Amino acid sequence: MLLTLDGRNVQWNPVQCIVAGYTGRNQEAVKKHIRELEEIGIPAPPHVPMIYTVSTDLITVNEEIAVVKKESSGEAELVLANIEDEWYLGLGSDHTDRVLEAHSVQKSKQVCAKPISNQFWRLNSVIDKMDSFHLRSWMVSDGKRKLYQDGHLDSLLKPETLLDILKRRNIKLTNTLIFCGTLPIEGSKFIFGDQFIAELENTETHQKIVLDYRVNFLPDAEDTNE
Repeated sequence: MLLTLDGRNVQWNPVQCIVAGYTGRNQEAVKKHIRELEEIGIPAPPHVPMIYTVSTDLITVNEEIAVVKKESSGEAELVLANIEDEWYLGLGSDHTDRVLEAHSVQKSKQVCAKPISNQFWRLNSVIDKMDSFHLRSWMVSDGKRKLYQDGHLDSLLKPETLLDILKRRNIKLTNTLIFCGTLPIEGSKFIFGDQFIAELENTETHQKIVLDYRVNFLPDAEDTNE
């Protein structure tokens, strides 16, 4: 895939894709979120943060993905990319099948494409300012845009903390893409739609990384109700 790294175009093929979950900096809030998920049938994770590995084939910079039926949604997340032995920061969406998630979180993540921005910033150039960065997302359904997530990065584990955790778990990170966890959704209820928009803003320079993709719904051939 072709990425723009601080204005420089680079062709990159990751060898590993990691999706980190439950990465809130406030662990009490994380535990509350886990209890909320249990109430809707999603089992508690055995480890916090939880680390899932999914196929690199899912990673895409395309502006459209395909899913079966409508019960899936995106999640705006920081993504870290290890490219040429250096870390870069971008924006991604951990698009997930919410019905399958109640049965297997790992499988729910594996069945959906993982859109990422084609623009990345060098991590070392922004790492000291990241707590103030603003992360937002919107779900669009039938042309109506609704705020889905809204917050700052000081609520998430710092990138260096997450990288240290991965290293302590003996996970090799060369040429790896990492989804770093997400913010709570507005209203605590999933919203489904046909377009997902997210932006990461450097509040000091007002530069933004934007992710915008459409969702194409495939018919479920095994649904006897249709």
